Amino acid sequence: MMRIGVLEVDGISTLPEPILHHILSFLPFKEVAQTCLLSKRWKQVWQTFPDVEVGGMFTNPRKSKEILTSLEPALLNRQRKMISIKKFSLELDLINSPENASLAGRCLGLAIESEVKELVLVHWRSERRNLPEIIFYVESLHVLELSYCKLQQPSENVKLFSLRKLALREVCADDQAIASLISGCPLIEYLEIRSCEGLESLDLVNLSNLKEIILVNTSDIKRVEIKTSNVNALAIHQTYLFPIEVNVSSCGNLKCLKFDFLPIEDEWLCNGISKLPLLEYLSMTKCHKLTSVRISSPCLKTLILECCDKLIQVEIETPNLSIFKYHGDLISFSSNALSLSETSLCFSSHLMVNIEWVVEYFEILAMFQKFSKVLNLQCREGEVCQWLNACLQYIYIWLNVPFYRVIYHHAL
Repeated sequence: MMRIGVLEVDGISTLPEPILHHILSFLPFKEVAQTCLLSKRWKQVWQTFPDVEVGGMFTNPRKSKEILTSLEPALLNRQRKMISIKKFSLELDLINSPENASLAGRCLGLAIESEVKELVLVHWRSERRNLPEIIFYVESLHVLELSYCKLQQPSENVKLFSLRKLALREVCADDQAIASLISGCPLIEYLEIRSCEGLESLDLVNLSNLKEIILVNTSDIKRVEIKTSNVNALAIHQTYLFPIEVNVSSCGNLKCLKFDFLPIEDEWLCNGISKLPLLEYLSMTKCHKLTSVRISSPCLKTLILECCDKLIQVEIETPNLSIFKYHGDLISFSSNALSLSETSLCFSSHLMVNIEWVVEYFEILAMFQKFSKVLNLQCREGEVCQWLNACLQYIYIWLNVPFYRVIYHHAL
């Protein structure tokens, strides 16, 4: 019987190059680079792959030199063939190595000449180095992420006219350097400043496209002034209660506001929220100067109050509130929210749990069970947990609600 030969066809290799690039985008960059050894076809696909990501946090100076030495001719080949680069990420240790720094500068220049859209520079474990000024004039950039760098005042006006996202992490820069950088990004939509040194005052003015601002562990900063009306989300997270002045009165379109470890006071909160008519999400954690929270907001849907130790009273006029989460001492609550889909309560007590505490606890539960579809109860302190465990079945009976509407968690 004659055996008919079957011609094997590599269906994947025959796919269009953009589809192959998309498939490779799900792999680590090191594995993407290894595909060039498969065949001439895959070598061509690798040479035109739009993302170039090299280095890593554990790359030592010797390894950095090897990487940069092989990277330079590859980038030069792309530049000569006019192959654009979508993302260029360089994460290397350049400490005590002028040769590596020079190599990195040349590689960066070649990436820029290839009209890079997204640029990520990280100097792991090294002293903060001055950035080459060339990066401030790359008009093709859409994303710029800088880590462990030193940012100085550019000699000319910044021209990042296409930039949408700017992230500064562990960057050393003063007010003037940051202001000059941001002023040269007229289309910026996302701004992140994390654990940066030297920045004391941040003014964001007339940035009509700016939508989201994230400030994390900016211990030197004393003042934040936001005068741009289209911001939708603002998050400020600190690890210590450093004095800081925040002005968001001009952010009329703000929908999401998160404060963590901020020394905001009662008057600021009451006046500030009244100037944010579209606010839908408000979270305040460890804001230890708050004693009385009074909020009147027609659009607010989610309110989170956690570990504000001096808080003794909460009054909310929020007819559209859907989710309310509270963690702290038993305090006085009053609310006109009538359609909560979920309420989460985690009570702790700095005092002994006595009959007065129990009565107040039941009164608060009774109030929330009337207008909450789901009531989540949590506890973290031993005496409170022991009492709740003993009385849980009576809580269900006393509240007169089905078991599925009250969910109890013993949080560790």
